[in-house]
Amino acid sequence: MPRYAQTGLLRLILLVLIALFSHSNMADDKVVLQLKWKHQFQFAGYYAAQYKGYFKEEGLEVDIREIDPNIPPLESVLKGDVQFGISDSSLVLARMQGKKPVILATIFQHSPLVLVTLKSSGIIHPLELKGKKVMYSRNIDDAVLTAMFTEVGLTPEDYEHVPNSFNADDLINKKIDAMSAYITNQAFALPQQNVPINILSPANYGIDFYGDMLFVEENYFKKNKLQALAFRRAAIKGWLYAIDHQEEVVDWIIQNLAPKKSKSHLMHEAKAITRMIQANIVDLGYFSTNRFIRIADTYKQLKIVSPNSSFSGINYRDHLSDSTFDNKWIQVTIFASAILTFIAFILWGNNLRLKAKVKENTIRLEKANQSMTRYLNVINQYINSCVLSPDLTIIDVSEAWCRTLKTFPNDLMGSNLECLISNISTQLFSDMKTTLSSGKEWAGELQLNDTQGNILWFDISAQLEKNDDTQLDEITLIAINISDHKRIEILSLTDSLTGLANRRHFDAVIDNELRRLQRNKSTLSLLMLDVDFFKQYNDTYGHQKGDTCLQAISSVLAKCAQRPADLAARYGGEEFILLLPEADIDGAYAIAHMVMTHLAQLKIEHTDSSISPYVTLSIGIATVKSIDATSAEDILRIADEQLYKAKSSGRNKISSNIDYYG
Repeated sequence: MPRYAQTGLLRLILLVLIALFSHSNMADDKVVLQLKWKHQFQFAGYYAAQYKGYFKEEGLEVDIREIDPNIPPLESVLKGDVQFGISDSSLVLARMQGKKPVILATIFQHSPLVLVTLKSSGIIHPLELKGKKVMYSRNIDDAVLTAMFTEVGLTPEDYEHVPNSFNADDLINKKIDAMSAYITNQAFALPQQNVPINILSPANYGIDFYGDMLFVEENYFKKNKLQALAFRRAAIKGWLYAIDHQEEVVDWIIQNLAPKKSKSHLMHEAKAITRMIQANIVDLGYFSTNRFIRIADTYKQLKIVSPNSSFSGINYRDHLSDSTFDNKWIQVTIFASAILTFIAFILWGNNLRLKAKVKENTIRLEKANQSMTRYLNVINQYINSCVLSPDLTIIDVSEAWCRTLKTFPNDLMGSNLECLISNISTQLFSDMKTTLSSGKEWAGELQLNDTQGNILWFDISAQLEKNDDTQLDEITLIAINISDHKRIEILSLTDSLTGLANRRHFDAVIDNELRRLQRNKSTLSLLMLDVDFFKQYNDTYGHQKGDTCLQAISSVLAKCAQRPADLAARYGGEEFILLLPEADIDGAYAIAHMVMTHLAQLKIEHTDSSISPYVTLSIGIATVKSIDATSAEDILRIADEQLYKAKSSGRNKISSNIDYYG
């Protein structure tokens, strides 16, 4: 066939394909998004995606509905009444109960759900809810509250659960003692109504779950993957716009949805929600199922689900490889296959002419490849390295790194680099992803796990390599094993008996935190703890038992220092330190009470104590702002003075430099 004839035929086929694909997308798909509450900035990204036309660009016509108090969004989605819904980490419970929600995206990296009590009630700690009436939606958007109760040892039998009426008047009129609320909503609205409140935040007890999540039902997703993924893209684009144009979106909500909130309330909500989303740190929509493990364990511990239940399949990515296709594309696929087969015959003729040219070039390339092969073999055998896709999936890996990680190339290729990252390096790994996605080179230290569970330290350099339009971009990563150096460094900073930070480590950290305190004009709390009558304990039980006692107390302190910046250290003998950056007096007292509660639960016998049959602690708290302290000695002096007051007032006490009315 002449070349001009081939060209004309290809153009005709291309026009037919364009017409067919255009016809298949002419009508927008009508879908419904069920919100978990009434119209407010909490759902701003979806409104922006609608009025900016992002849903329309993806071929979607979206009906956004307010909550129906009688039907939770999860039930509406699972029944098929709506296609998309918003819920929180309690989706994990539904999955473990055999239901089939599938999460498409996480919008809030941190849950805004808290408990509020009246200021006049004096309730500032979850354990003070014993015998009280607590109103929240049980097993529906309550995952973070359930985990907080479990963490402090509050069982469902300890308090009276009241079904959620969604009416703050029940709290104001004292029909209940505590109610669930959003830190972005009721926690702002009640003080505006001159109703003073206390806030019981799960974050103060080390509970950090995802907030609002976009989800669908599994069978629906399998049959409508392209539509669901299109909705996800448009929603994320809408959220990015809403974060960058908060006042514009607030004005649109007021003009088009008539919310029962003032503009100042909506703007406050916008700023608070932006902090919950953290789009400047984590890719919007990203979530890791590893953070669901803790809530799953909580539900198992409470025997709400069986010990063998699993939440596998909750991640939409688990279903992307399924063989199910959207029905409307089957006809297109069949027709396209026929067309492509015909094109293949045309190209076959051209390929015959190319063979001779290819053979000539092959000889030349073989010589170049021999040199390249020798070079790559050196890298493969002696350099810890790998090649990643832009989403950090391992495409290729050197045998040298496989030997270091005690595994094989086939076991690593196709998996995500994130599966090797230890918990300690999660934030650094997130920083690396953000940097690489912006096209910049990243260098830093990461902790990785080998296949035997050992933690290894690597000095890593990674850079995104831009390819042309015919190839995907790739990331080249080089890693130097610095584990031995790190072990020596850690030993020099760790107390050999307790495993906590030693005095040297504490001195370095508090100096850094003081500089940060001055920069940020924030707050810092320091707890100084002393074991009551420890000399008598050693005299009675012996030094070996004394060491065991100190190790048990250290485990309690390590458990209570849960935030990344918190530091538990042995200060000397039976004295310990808890350093709590960004913690005010309420947070400091909450941690102090938590330490005493966990220690009391251990019931370490102490017959020579004049105040208790068990080992106890006295605690001095120093809470300072940037203007109050210019050196570590200032803070330590304040904490030591308060510790002396706690011991002088009878021991097993807490004393602070700021009045606390909890």
